[in-house]
Amino acid sequence: MEGFFGIVILFALVIGLGSLVYIIKSLIDMWTEYASTKNETVLLLFILNIIGFFLSGALISMIVAIIFYWNRSRSMRLLGFILLIIGPVLFIVFVISSFAMFDSQMMDWQQY
Repeated sequence: MEGFFGIVILFALVIGLGSLVYIIKSLIDMWTEYASTKNETVLLLFILNIIGFFLSGALISMIVAIIFYWNRSRSMRLLGFILLIIGPVLFIVFVISSFAMFDSQMMDWQQY
């Protein structure tokens, strides 16, 4: 079971780095589009993306990036949805595997 726990941690690192790269790419794309079109909506999304990253980590930034890519790039929109869904699923698998690794029941929180 320890091998599975290590694989989940490695997978979480890959998903986390992928999300960070996705957010940085969306910020770059937002800034280049704002610089070329002077669209104030894109500037607002850019500012929301930066503020959201510092307030909630990747959650708000991923949602803002998906909104930005909605009509611009179908592949980036789908990648954002995949990264947004895999994060919580991976966290649930991580918690379940950690309980299984330490041979404890999931609902027995009082012993901790």
